[in-house]
Parts: sequence; structure tokens; C-alpha cells
Amino acid sequence: MPVGYNPHTTATRTHCECQVMSSVPSDRPHVALIGPVTPFRGGIAQHTALLLKELSARGDVEAFSFSRQYPCWFFPGESDRDPTLVGQVEPGVRYMIDSMNPLTWRRTLRAIIGSGARSVIIPWWTVFWAPCFGYLARAFHRAGIEVVFLCHNVVEHEPTVWKIALTRMVLRSADRFVVHTHSDASLLEDLLPGAKVAVCPHPVYESFPSPSCTLPRRSATELLFFGFIRPYKGLPVLLDAMHLLGDLDVALSIVGEPWCDITPLVTSVRDKGLADRIEFVTRYVSAGEAADFFARADLVVLPYLSATGSGVVPLAYHYRKPVIVTTVGGLPDVVEDGVSGYLIPPDDPAAAASAVRRFVSEQPRDMTPGIALVSSTMTWSRLAAVVLSGSD
Repeated sequence: MPVGYNPHTTATRTHCECQVMSSVPSDRPHVALIGPVTPFRGGIAQHTALLLKELSARGDVEAFSFSRQYPCWFFPGESDRDPTLVGQVEPGVRYMIDSMNPLTWRRTLRAIIGSGARSVIIPWWTVFWAPCFGYLARAFHRAGIEVVFLCHNVVEHEPTVWKIALTRMVLRSADRFVVHTHSDASLLEDLLPGAKVAVCPHPVYESFPSPSCTLPRRSATELLFFGFIRPYKGLPVLLDAMHLLGDLDVALSIVGEPWCDITPLVTSVRDKGLADRIEFVTRYVSAGEAADFFARADLVVLPYLSATGSGVVPLAYHYRKPVIVTTVGGLPDVVEDGVSGYLIPPDDPAAAASAVRRFVSEQPRDMTPGIALVSSTMTWSRLAAVVLSGSD
């Protein structure tokens, strides 16, 4: 077990292009990566773990993780750890950063500077990390170490003036950025004019398990909404669309942990007479359970009102499932209408219902080849190359 590991949290880091041992080829980059990994759950942790694996194949990587990620009062879900991965850790990762203890930030800083790293990769997705990541980024910059921010979200989904100000304060210490969408690149350029930004699409989640295919089908067409339930994701729009599809044999599964009060959603389902066609699974589901929900689905629906990007689309592509997405943020970047899914305007139940009807009318057309084509460039190898080189 890594020194400093605490089962209540995690983060990672790696090193790039630093002084190396004589037994290691001099052209291998030495990189440092920061971010949550096993046993933490969620898309950021999965993303960091897979990137760590790909970077390790290309260079020498030292990873640092968290001894504590979030305090209980901050995290709206049941836990930030995967209950199926308790006690598991990523090999070679040092779990030593406590988000609430600046002394651990300083110890991590010294460890990375002492390693001789010339580059450090820091993920960015929420202003909660402004104190910790801001401190580290400024210190690395002063030490002459290149700072690369890998932005999952440049600005949070529910932004405020003070959150944007904090984001600018932290990110200005970066030497360059990697983002997954052109919309996030535009946000960065507005926030920090002249910023060096590379765009690389979110890779497909290839590590998710094969499904057991034990979930029984309930209808001719199965729809899936997957992920945290939050206001910006537009679930009421999808429920209204389901009401418009009353003449079709369609069922919807809503699978994800609520980060808001879902009582109005449940009431709406009952009032619309949809209780027998809509299933709520309002809890964290394991990777194995997720695999079964995706396997049963015919269409994965993202009725988002706003977005930068989403890890749900790459996950759907992993299981070769077409998607319905709104034309917000970077979602249109990774969906080709009629090829890998369908594009609809946001906040438009009729458009969502029409897309479902279009899919039903085109069956038994197989969209697997189109999904494979669109997702062929969404690889971890490509992301690692962009992170290391700074260009796409």
C-alpha cells in the first residue's frame, strides 16, 4: 500500500522530460500527473487512470493521489469512492494530497520538484480545487516547471462571477492547456486571451467491462439517461418527450445519483401517467451494472440545456450505442447526425421525440459502423500525444 494512503481520498500526478537515470533512454519524457484515480469513482477518476496508463507507456511517470479528495460536506453524493473498489489502489501512485491540508500540498510540491520534472499535468473541473491547484501551479511556474492544465470543464456547469474569477486566477499560472471541445477552447481564449490551447476529443472509455446482458427488455425501444442528475442536464425535457411518444412502445431508464431534488421529476412522471414506462435508478451503479444498462439501451439520450462536453458519449460509443444530444457546448463535436446519433436543439421536447421517432423508423438500420468511424479518433493514445506535445 502506498505511503500516505488514506482510504477516504485520492489524486494522481506524473512527470515529463526531466533528468533520467542512465538506464533509461534520454528521449523518454518524464511527466507528473495530478488527478483522482482508484478507488475514487466518476468520470474524472476513470479518465485520469486511463491517461496515466497511456502516459506510462510513452514515458516515465510519477503519480500522486489524494489522501482526502473532498470533505463530506462538499460532496453531494453518498460517497466519492467506488464501494466496489474499497482497498484497491493504482500501482505506483502516491496518495498524499489532502485537499484540506496545505502541508500536504507543500510535501507534494517538494517531491515533484525534487524529481527533476520539467512538466506537470493538472486536471481542472471545479473551483473547489482553486486553493490547492492554484498554490501548486504558481509554485511549479516559479520553479521553472511547465504547467499543463487538462480542463474537463473550463467553467463549472452552474457558473457565478466569483467562480469565474477564481478560475481565471488559477489558470493564469498555466503554460498551456488541453481541452476536449472547441467550446471550451473558446471559453479559455475569452478568459485568458493568447492562451496556448490544444483540442483533443474525449477518448472512448475502453476499460468498462462487457455486459452480462441479464437486464430484461421492457419495450421495443429502450432509452437510457445516464450520469449524475443535475438541473443543467435537462431531464424535464426528456420526460415531456416521453409524454409525446405515448403511441410508441418506448421505455426510459434514468440511471444516476441525484445532485438535486428529484421530487418534481418523480411527480411529473406520475402526473403524466408514465410510471410504467420510466424507471428511476437513483444511486451510484458499478461499472458492471452500467455495462448492463448500456447493453439494454437502443439509444442513449443527453437532453442537456448547457454543456462543455460529456463522458457519457464516449461511454455510449464504447458499447456501440447511438446517442441523441443537444447542440450545446462541445456535444456536436463528437456526434455526426444520422451516422453516430442525432443532433437536436436544446429545451425542445418535440425535437427529442422526433429524434426517437426517426430512430424507430430507420430500424433495423445498424449504426455500429458509423459509431466506429466517428469514434476512431477518440483514443487515449491521441490524448497522451497531445498532452505531451501540446499540439493536436
